[in-house]
Amino acid sequence: MQILEKTRDEIETRASKMSDFLRMEYLESCLKRFTEIEIQRYCYQELSRLYEKNFMYPDAIKYISKFQEVCISKREKIQAFLKEIELTIKGGFYDRIDFAYRKINEIATTEEIYEARKKMVDLLMSEAQKFEKSSKYSYAARAYERLSHLVTDNERLEVKKHLVTIYKKLGKVRESIELERELARSGVKV
Repeated sequence: MQILEKTRDEIETRASKMSDFLRMEYLESCLKRFTEIEIQRYCYQELSRLYEKNFMYPDAIKYISKFQEVCISKREKIQAFLKEIELTIKGGFYDRIDFAYRKINEIATTEEIYEARKKMVDLLMSEAQKFEKSSKYSYAARAYERLSHLVTDNERLEVKKHLVTIYKKLGKVRESIELERELARSGVKV
């Protein structure tokens, strides 16, 4: 694709007139051609947003990670890390959540870390509930299993109750019986 534009504004103007997939190709071409930070920041952020919009989460994560490398302020970097966590959860890559969360721990204050953890728990909970409502029980089980390691004791009991019913629906008898016994020892009725 031929690129005649020289500034970020010109690139934004031309990109706004394109369809999503053509815009993705154009912005990727711009990244190869330009080394200016402002242009790269715009392209990475826009590519991440476009890939997310089209449910292409691995590519969205790739570009938000590259955007993190060119972030200027600490606040912007934390926002990018939170976006990476959100994309990781939406993409179902629950094993990568800790990696993104550790990045926030390195640069954030205690309050920001707490907010990030709360957002991560809320996103996982909504994702798990969405899967449960749409009868995608194996996905819901994965989300609840991951969530059970992140929540407080009271919330963990609620998550385990959900897991018991999901395990029964999936035919995982042994797991459901173990969880029921564990909940009974805690004094919770299923």
